[in-house]
Amino acid sequence: MMGSCGKQTELSPHTAPTISSIFETHSTINPIPTYEPEFSNVNPLPTTNPTTIAQATITALGENKLMAVPIYNDTLSDGWSLKNSSQVVIDMRNQDFIHQGHFSLKAQPQTNLSILYFTLDETTKRYFSRSKVQALQFYLSGGDNSLDRDSMTVTIVGSNAHPYWVKNDTSVRIDGRVTDNHPLFSETRLYFLGINKTIPPKTYVKITVWLNDLIYDPAYTYVTGFYFKTEKTVLKFYIDDVKLLMQPTSL
Repeated sequence: MMGSCGKQTELSPHTAPTISSIFETHSTINPIPTYEPEFSNVNPLPTTNPTTIAQATITALGENKLMAVPIYNDTLSDGWSLKNSSQVVIDMRNQDFIHQGHFSLKAQPQTNLSILYFTLDETTKRYFSRSKVQALQFYLSGGDNSLDRDSMTVTIVGSNAHPYWVKNDTSVRIDGRVTDNHPLFSETRLYFLGINKTIPPKTYVKITVWLNDLIYDPAYTYVTGFYFKTEKTVLKFYIDDVKLLMQPTSL
């Protein structure tokens, strides 16, 4: 196992080393507030430490027994869209820095707060039941730049009324909480996802977001999308090999 993040050696113009094994969850960190996806200046809700709730169940099942459903791997899978992204320039056929395959998705934020939003379109032929979806998994890099562990949040969204993403969907509520103009789904920073230090330049890191670990999220029926929100310190970032990990249909 590597003990430190030294100078990285680029393997080729189209590949990059991955050192995700050194980015492991260590001591428990108390959650801090995050912000909602509509950019409103409201009192945020905390995220959670993603190491506590369902990990025993997942470990017993075995991650290698979960079914991987690709969302982006060289191309965006049918039924998925990025048209609801905000204040970000997107290149889905980037070749200057990839994890695997021929392309990666390059995102360049244009303002202090930007959103790269993957949404399931109404034309989709496949729905994703929350009871079956265990995790969102992807590879992340800052390319030529380092990526701070507090410079990005990841959020998974869902619906009780529609098996695809619908703007202003109000079907999901939390009993006893006024959700108008407040975040409904947790925006989880990278350091709650096992990234315990800055991601070095020219390095991809694998990140897995276990849905059952998002204990502040409400109950919902369908997974309909997810987004990456970045702050002004992020000049660009790269996403590759994006997938959902699901329970096999036999379970």
